[in-house]
Amino acid sequence: MKYRQVVQHNLHHFSRTPDDLYAHSYILVDKRFFHLDDLINFNLYFHEKPSHMTLFLQSHSIIDKKNSLKIQELEKLYTSEKEQPNYEEFKKKHLEDIVSDKKLSIDEKTQIIYESTTKLSSNIFKNPTAVNNVNISKEIVNPILKSIFHSQNTMASYIKIIEYDYYTHTHSLNVSIYSLCLGVALGLDKETLRDLGRSALLHDLGKSKIDHSIVDKDGVLTQDEYKHMQMHPVLGYEIALKIGITNKNILDGIRHHHEKLDGKGYPDNLKGKEINLFPRIIGVCDIFDALTTRRSYKKAMSSYSALHTMKLYMSHHLDMKILDSFIKTLHK
Repeated sequence: MKYRQVVQHNLHHFSRTPDDLYAHSYILVDKRFFHLDDLINFNLYFHEKPSHMTLFLQSHSIIDKKNSLKIQELEKLYTSEKEQPNYEEFKKKHLEDIVSDKKLSIDEKTQIIYESTTKLSSNIFKNPTAVNNVNISKEIVNPILKSIFHSQNTMASYIKIIEYDYYTHTHSLNVSIYSLCLGVALGLDKETLRDLGRSALLHDLGKSKIDHSIVDKDGVLTQDEYKHMQMHPVLGYEIALKIGITNKNILDGIRHHHEKLDGKGYPDNLKGKEINLFPRIIGVCDIFDALTTRRSYKKAMSSYSALHTMKLYMSHHLDMKILDSFIKTLHK
């Protein structure tokens, strides 16, 4: 199949004000996703004059050397709102390529991956029972895991940009990142790490079935509200089964991340060795992120204070060997 390669700098001018253009017709694209020989299936525009948007590359063009240089020269590039789904799909397919891009620093790579996977995570929680969530969870975990293996400084870079305001989807993404870094430190193989990352990403899926007034409450839950909140691991487990997840380890992490070694956790009151590896890892990372996250009714703890609190007051709840490994991971 032959694709046309076009550069058209004075084609399709639109007589609108800049505010009208940006608010209703165009979205800014991230130039860092474009590489030599990429095929784009959406139009690219640049802002040539105050009241004009100019077509730069037509959909189904291949980025050649000339186009690549021009992309670097242009300050900003846009695509139309109607073509945003194609642009988002393009980004998903090229997200893992960001990791090996020599032009980008580690901090730039982790920022791009975090921002992109945050959007994907949000989509999961907007429609938790969608069967496609199984594939989306893989699309989120794979670039994060690849970035962790690519550089030993990745964890420190992620910590700098992790979202410290609490949202269910960003919390789940944070827990997945922490769990993957901890899993690498524990020597887990890549396939197990992929499963761990997906389990951590989906561990709070059941909160989508809990009343938002409880999940987002500004303050301490009442006893009745807490009982409802305690249902979320089972609800998440049921959703995971419904969308086709059959991997026992993934399901185990979702259902049992609130179990405690002394048997006083929930939902199944598991004790000691009854709690498997995934819930132990996710449990540590879940609590750490919750403590270091800002909420409307509490300030975020520093990493040191959170870890000190976990060591001092949660020795009967958490696996201390895993917590110690997590501490070493954070301070590499």
